[in-house]
Amino acid sequence: MATPFVSVIIPVYNDSERLQKCLESLEHQTYSQQSYEVIVVDNNSTEDLKPVISQFKQAQYEFESSPGSYAARNQGINRAKGEIFAFIDADCLPQPYWIEEGIQSLKDNSADLAGGQVTFTFSPAKGPAELYDSVTNMQIKENIETRKISKTANLFTYKYVFDKIGLFPAHLKSGGDVMWTKKATDANFYLVYAPKAEVFHPARTFWQLMQKQYRVGGGQIKLFQAE
Repeated sequence: MATPFVSVIIPVYNDSERLQKCLESLEHQTYSQQSYEVIVVDNNSTEDLKPVISQFKQAQYEFESSPGSYAARNQGINRAKGEIFAFIDADCLPQPYWIEEGIQSLKDNSADLAGGQVTFTFSPAKGPAELYDSVTNMQIKENIETRKISKTANLFTYKYVFDKIGLFPAHLKSGGDVMWTKKATDANFYLVYAPKAEVFHPARTFWQLMQKQYRVGGGQIKLFQAE
């Protein structure tokens, strides 16, 4: 069976240091380098990200001026060549076998979507906010099994799913991945958990958690208004 071509899509706003680490990990995947591309979508950063992205032969630069990670992901989708899209955040570190295991999970389960494992990492202080974030956020396995939803911090899906149900809701700042994956599973696309397709994600500090809660609150209001 032919190896499917994969488009890895990363939205980013500033965060060049963590983006570089993410791209380094993506440059050294066990998946054939001829069979994947990495599309980094700059969401109108104040930093110049091109010098970071240009270091990596797998990566290409795209730009999206409309604010919001879902608008940026949609731009990546529009530029992608793959039959499979793999979504990851710029602050995540994929393990070397991430792409390979994500694709294998889709194949083994005859699935349309697969949500991979998100494992939290902590600062040396390991403060209460970080512990809270790790317990309450990114519960991928539970969300897939009980709610049939997943997150774009670690998500694999086929292009045909987007062709059928459309792109991410670009107007949302938070919750667009939950809305989109629920729309997909409601349309009888099959979502599975991929425990071996693992990425590391830093747990949020207190102020980062407050910023996230503010963003999520705004996203929930827009979700309600869209209903």
